[in-house]
Amino acid sequence: MLDEVLEALAPLEGATVLDCTLGFGGHAEALARLAGRLVALDRDAEELERTAARLRARGAAVDARHADYAEAARVLRELGLDGVDAVLADLGVSSMQLDRPERGMSFKADGPLDMRMDRSTGKTAAEWLASASEAELAEALSAFGDEPDAAKIAARLAALVRCGRAPKTTRELARLVAEAKGLGPGRVVKKDAFAAHPAARTFQALRIAVNRERDSLAVLLEALPGLLRPGGRAAVLTFHSGEERLVGDALRRQAAAGLWRVPLEEPRPASAAEVRENPRARSARLWRAVRET
Repeated sequence: MLDEVLEALAPLEGATVLDCTLGFGGHAEALARLAGRLVALDRDAEELERTAARLRARGAAVDARHADYAEAARVLRELGLDGVDAVLADLGVSSMQLDRPERGMSFKADGPLDMRMDRSTGKTAAEWLASASEAELAEALSAFGDEPDAAKIAARLAALVRCGRAPKTTRELARLVAEAKGLGPGRVVKKDAFAAHPAARTFQALRIAVNRERDSLAVLLEALPGLLRPGGRAAVLTFHSGEERLVGDALRRQAAAGLWRVPLEEPRPASAAEVRENPRARSARLWRAVRET
């Protein structure tokens, strides 16, 4: 949703912009061309360095910082900024992470069950699974993945953990989910690019739990109005219902307190054309808000 994001954050000429999730840098590169200054955060130090180097080689001026978006306020203070003119938070997992089997984010290829955004700290998904109770597993699958078979999958996982056979690779986890759902190997294959894989919700939920994404998002949303100068603009891209609820509730509450210009606009979905070209965009929703002056 690059065009929609640029529209939501316009005008950008001379603006100071904060990109909370650098990722592959698609948004950042376009923002850097238009803005006066771009500060970009990412908790993934490996991808941060790759992306920043590539963007700089293309002539983009990017001040890249290794930080969780929950630390945005601290980063701005350290840079001597009292606020910015625009903030972008793209909450989707980076395509680079999904496409690297060693990151363990996807069921498309076999790899270690890691899932950490920052591989320098914290438990891997395999370690988290091995230490979680059945109740914790079921709650995470339900709350973070809207998984209808959360109880069945959690029971199967917990049984394997008890006998020392917790999954350690993405393929093992995907197979376990299929078994818990009563699916044979032939029924696990997606019908088309738009169909959800049976393990998709489980992988999403575990990634969110391992990286404590909900906690970070809650901190960012609480700080968001204060990151912006009067009249500043915010754009947040969500990709599932849990994020939508958090973002929508926070913006509406803050608008009622006089922090955002009202009425707030309804979240905007990706265009049909973009979804055809990039099925991962099918669940994207763009939330926009303007800081009250």
